[in-house]
Amino acid sequence: MSGAGALVGFALVFILTAWTVSLLVSLTFGAIGSRLRRLGPAAERRITALAAALPLLLGATVVVTLVIRSIAGHDHCPAHDHHAHLCIAHGAAWMEQPWAVALVAAAATIVLARLAILGGALLRGRHAVTQVRDASTRLGEIRLVDSHRPFCFVAGLRRPEIYVSTAAWHGLDADEREAMLAHERGHVRHHDLAWRSLLEVVTAFGAPLTPGPLLTRWEHATERLRDDDAADALGAPEAVAGAMVHLCRLGASSAGTAAVGFTPMPGALRDRVEALLSGQPRGDRAGTAIALSWLVLVVAVAIAIATHAEPLHHALESLLG
Repeated sequence: MSGAGALVGFALVFILTAWTVSLLVSLTFGAIGSRLRRLGPAAERRITALAAALPLLLGATVVVTLVIRSIAGHDHCPAHDHHAHLCIAHGAAWMEQPWAVALVAAAATIVLARLAILGGALLRGRHAVTQVRDASTRLGEIRLVDSHRPFCFVAGLRRPEIYVSTAAWHGLDADEREAMLAHERGHVRHHDLAWRSLLEVVTAFGAPLTPGPLLTRWEHATERLRDDDAADALGAPEAVAGAMVHLCRLGASSAGTAAVGFTPMPGALRDRVEALLSGQPRGDRAGTAIALSWLVLVVAVAIAIATHAEPLHHALESLLG
């Protein structure tokens, strides 16, 4: 029973850490969202991804530190038997804490449900893309699909490809088609679909209601960044904006979970067009500087956790046990 009890105790610490950090991240983004956007889409995308990974990373760091402390540190458990211990050898008492078992079970259910929903969506998307791929015809770098529905998207985690319907291909003029493809090439080149899927896995470990806003912010920043890529490639942001507007007027809809597409999400067309034509900075330098600062901060926090393992261990046992 000590092994199962220790698992409950360490899982409780992970939940406390990861959920607290994810709530703080969510509140911080709510407070600085507009200023973050002004840094540019590259910076906003990178900061959002790093912030999304922070709860899982810090939660795992705390747990690993406590496990190592439990194995290699001084065994104080016999002298402090008035509470449950965060210890592999003496953790059985956690199984006698109904609230701890219930909280861990509830959190595990939430995480597994999120991952199951994501896995199901990816499997359904893969099946749908396979059907579309079988019905498509290779035309240079794209796969042309005979359909009266206008669409253009990138699909495929390992080998992403661009899919365009005949309605979209023939509905746009040559410059608009090139703008659309330049945007999608950015998605292919940077493996955005794979990164988004990874981000969904990482955010599954955050507190309830926190993953959605982060994912939405990352997706919108990514689409604005790919708009900038297309504008730079063509030297004409107006062509990219015009292609977006024209495709929406043709009746195109945004891509689903298994794909990333050129068509804006509902309500995002105006925002993306204005961002594209406003000449705002991309934010590459700001994103790199913030990423380096984030790395220094994470390393510093990890060192602080490791060097203060003993008082942290006692504090968490006193608080939770």
